[in-house]
Order: sequence, then structure tokens, then C-alpha cells
Amino acid sequence: MSRRVIPYVLCLVCVGTVPAGIAVGLPLLAQNWRDLSPKERYDALQNYRRHQQLPAERQRDIEKGYERWRSLPPDERARVRQNYERFKQMPPRERERFERKYEKWRRHAEPPK
Repeated sequence: MSRRVIPYVLCLVCVGTVPAGIAVGLPLLAQNWRDLSPKERYDALQNYRRHQQLPAERQRDIEKGYERWRSLPPDERARVRQNYERFKQMPPRERERFERKYEKWRRHAEPPK
């Protein structure tokens, strides 16, 4: 597995549970991999496989996004994780409404109401 991709894939699955130092090197990565639950490992591998099937340009976009994530200050990453956890806890209808508003905002660059 690519040294750059694995941390991002794990980050997708385990936002908030994978230590920030995971991208430092393979020995640390292996230790963190062992710390994951079986479901987290399965999800990470599924995400990795999906990532490998994406067009190269999309893979680069994802990797750039991960690099931006890594460059955030720790307090900003903590805030993003907290928001993500709140999003995951939303009831399905509320989450769908939020996603629709976000997509509209993203497409039209207007703030959600």
C-alpha cells in the first residue's frame, strides 16, 4: 500500500481515532493498524481499495486534501473532528437536509441558511 494513501484512507474511516503521527512512517503505521478494531481495519481496507480504483486525478485530489488536513493546527483538526462526530450523530433526515444545504452552498458559493 502506498505510504501516502494509507494514512488518508485510515483518516477517512477513523476521524478522531487515528493519531496525527500515523503518516510519519511505516513502523508507527503498523502499530496503529494493530490498535484498530476489526471493523475499522475492514473499513480502512475497503476505502483503500475504492481509492485505488479511482482515476489518478481524483486520487491526487484526495491526497492533496489529506495534506491540507495534516497541515491544520491541532486545535482546528480537533474542531473538525468534533463537528464530524456531531454530524454522524444527527438523525438521518436532518443529516440529509444538512447535506443538501451544503451541496447547494458549494455549487453556488452562497452561505447555507
